[in-house]
Amino acid sequence: MNEKVRKIVVAGVMGAISIFLGATHLGFIPWFAGAALTIMHVPVIIAAVLEGPVVGAVVGLIFGAFSLIQGAIAPTGPADVWFVNPLVSIVPRLCIGPVAWLAFRGSKNLKEGQIFIISGFVGVVVNTLIWLLSQKYGGFDSDIIMVFTVGVSCVAAASVSCLLLFRQYKKNSQLFPYAVSAIAGSVTNTALVLTSLGIYKFIPWQLIGTIALLNGLPEAVIAAILTAVVVATWSGIETSRKRSSV
Repeated sequence: MNEKVRKIVVAGVMGAISIFLGATHLGFIPWFAGAALTIMHVPVIIAAVLEGPVVGAVVGLIFGAFSLIQGAIAPTGPADVWFVNPLVSIVPRLCIGPVAWLAFRGSKNLKEGQIFIISGFVGVVVNTLIWLLSQKYGGFDSDIIMVFTVGVSCVAAASVSCLLLFRQYKKNSQLFPYAVSAIAGSVTNTALVLTSLGIYKFIPWQLIGTIALLNGLPEAVIAAILTAVVVATWSGIETSRKRSSV
């Protein structure tokens, strides 16, 4: 397939999947206290890893435009109306793909020892953030046990995921970069959207800290697993197809 045509096809397919996940609500996983974890940004990350930052940005634009339109004409909850503002719905989503692609490019040539060091560093940072947020924001005081339980669970899940990915590192050297790109893209989506909501005072900054911790970390882990599985499978199919055509 012509490279340009391929990029258009991938952008269209991943954009359609993102819209489908939002329209059917399959892109939302039930979570604590009526909240939900989203995987709608995963197609954006996959598009960026497969076809580059421009395609990722295009799919991010489709994702953001859908959020804006849904908030304007068919909101499913009180929070949807916040996304009528393009600085909340579109701009953060434009950044997901390029950041994910940069993370993928930067991590694909890492050595095994460097992977261990980075994994350990991330674990320490996550643990420190959990502690600092619990100390700073009063909203954590009444639910401190739950917060640390969720935090420890997220760190444990991330550690297990890194271990499993590392065990597969020699079999598929791209598996770890796939996960890294997904984590970077997911964190970008969470950080920019929540920052926009805080700037426009839709959500108090204290509550934003809670959401970032309880939703952002699990979403990053889920995105890493889904992206690694989907892109590794797609790459395997592409490799098999090339070999069969030779």
